Amino acid sequence: MSLPERELWLLNLYRNSELHGALLMGRIARSVSTPAVLVGATRHCATEAKHAAMFTELLARLGGTIDPSADAIQAHYARDGGIPKELVDLLVLSEILEARVLVSYREHLQRSDVHPQIRRTLEKIIKEEEAHSGEQGWAEQCLATMSEDRVTAAREKWEKVDERVAAELHSRLANGSALGGAIEWTSNGR
Repeated sequence: MSLPERELWLLNLYRNSELHGALLMGRIARSVSTPAVLVGATRHCATEAKHAAMFTELLARLGGTIDPSADAIQAHYARDGGIPKELVDLLVLSEILEARVLVSYREHLQRSDVHPQIRRTLEKIIKEEEAHSGEQGWAEQCLATMSEDRVTAAREKWEKVDERVAAELHSRLANGSALGGAIEWTSNGR
């Protein structure tokens, strides 16, 4: 089966973004000593790596080209907001990206032409993403122990970045330039 170019591009973006997230969580798990962060980041790393593997296997099953050099969504956030270096920024950005991913995957499922295997994969991943994000997620629990002022400042910064990145990518998709580095993100993913 031949995947439409748009679908192939999105699946590679999803794959590479999940893989990038796994690598980031792995770096966090190797650089901190707080047990709650170590446990949460390690589990999160494993989940994101599993999702990257699911997308890789899906692309292979459907006969799609797997592109390890395709863009990851995190690159757009880094270009706009810089590379986060403080743990509070990493955790806030992680939660913002998790919310954005859930919106994106759900929007993808709303399309009428979604291949059944893609639909099943996205539905499984959504359930797992929901389990480690949001108010009850490990990152939010860790953030609750940090300086409220610092967390608020990080949220304000990364929410603005998220809005700009989402608007830019949504516009590019609407203009038909999506395959050059955009994804179907809404501008209000939370």
